[in-house]
Amino acid sequence: MRQIVHFLNKSNLTGSFLLCAALFLFIPSSGFSESSHEKGVVGKTAQARMAVEQAWETYHHAALGGTLASPTVQTELEMNLHISRALLAEAYAAEDRGDMKMTHKLIEQILQITDTVITESQEPKK
Repeated sequence: MRQIVHFLNKSNLTGSFLLCAALFLFIPSSGFSESSHEKGVVGKTAQARMAVEQAWETYHHAALGGTLASPTVQTELEMNLHISRALLAEAYAAEDRGDMKMTHKLIEQILQITDTVITESQEPKK
């Protein structure tokens, strides 16, 4: 009888442990999840990356098509694209450090630059 009780206690302990492990793995606790503000910034960083990619594509399309307004404009746009790419790297670094204020500031700068590049890339040749 004593062995049966010992076995039941052992199996209950094992079952409880497995249940806790499964819950821990499948249901993330709030302690390990990001705040909604951080998730928003992370989404904005991805949005900034896509804006940089779109600006490069728009610029390349215009440059290859020969539709950029002038060689001076082409040089200026390419310089701004390189700046936006550098700012994006800084934004990711700030995000990794947890500096959300700096991340947000950098993302705003990136979006301004990419909007300008896209607009100017679409301006017709004079």
